[in-house]
Amino acid sequence: MLDASRIRNIYVAEDQHLKGNLWVVKQLQPVGVELDRSALTTAFEKEARLIATLEHPNVPRLIDFFVQDSLLYIVREYVPGTDLHALQAQRGEPLPEKDVLKIGVQLTSLMNYLLRKKLSPVVFRELSLQNLVLTREGQVKLVDFGFSHLFSRETRLGPPDYSAPEQFSEEGTIDARTLVYNVGALAYHLLTGHNPGTSPFELPRPSDLNPALSGAACAVVEKATQNDRRKRHKDLNELCKGLENALLQKMAPKRQRLPRPSPPPEPATPTIPLPPTSGTGTQRVSLVPKKKSNDSAALTWLVGILLTILMGGGLIAIYHFLLRPESSG
Repeated sequence: MLDASRIRNIYVAEDQHLKGNLWVVKQLQPVGVELDRSALTTAFEKEARLIATLEHPNVPRLIDFFVQDSLLYIVREYVPGTDLHALQAQRGEPLPEKDVLKIGVQLTSLMNYLLRKKLSPVVFRELSLQNLVLTREGQVKLVDFGFSHLFSRETRLGPPDYSAPEQFSEEGTIDARTLVYNVGALAYHLLTGHNPGTSPFELPRPSDLNPALSGAACAVVEKATQNDRRKRHKDLNELCKGLENALLQKMAPKRQRLPRPSPPPEPATPTIPLPPTSGTGTQRVSLVPKKKSNDSAALTWLVGILLTILMGGGLIAIYHFLLRPESSG
């Protein structure tokens, strides 16, 4: 047996035909129902058929459902792993920030999906640490829908730790921003270790409870859990982006500042000692290359011109000598 209470028992069963296949069998004992037996059975079967159509990686498959001896039965896929409540209790401290952000991203996807499927609003009250199982692969599964709407408004399957203020109003209207609060409050609990149900709608700042949290994670959770729904993320997609950005910042490698290299020293100017003078100590003088004078450059040009003239004259003389007529004998 996995769990037992006044209104339900949950068992793990092995398939007699497919050996090795495990299923979870949930037995419900309606208490305080406002419907007669026939209406209750009809409502149960209708909800079970709807849940059986769910196809989402964070929802275990519903295999079968039936009514027997006034008891309601649900058979679903078995999910190996540890529920978040037990996991946090084992650690004795908040879960790592990266893990919580990953869980939050998965939950926003799941809640968005369930909202589009138009499930009963009361189904979303089943979002709790006990109903969320984390697998070895890091995938979170919502393993219990509870069928809470089949019971009276006074019958609650667990405390509303993550419920938004508007869920306690007479209208009880639920929209995407309500689910933003639900996911944000659950993430707050995992990040800080503080159960929002112990101080409803007066939540301390996350950084006050866990100074190790990043500013990005704190900002996302604080916005999601605003009492005024108009100040929250407008929908689950916006919340998901905020969680993803905080996760990317958390996982990004920290950039280390390297010391700036100092410029190379300038080459020293060679010096030679001078003979001692009447003063004390040794004088030093810098050896600075001496610039060539203009006179030397002009002389070089003049010599070049003269050599050119002499060579030209010699060539002309040789030419005339070779071309002169020979004298007759």
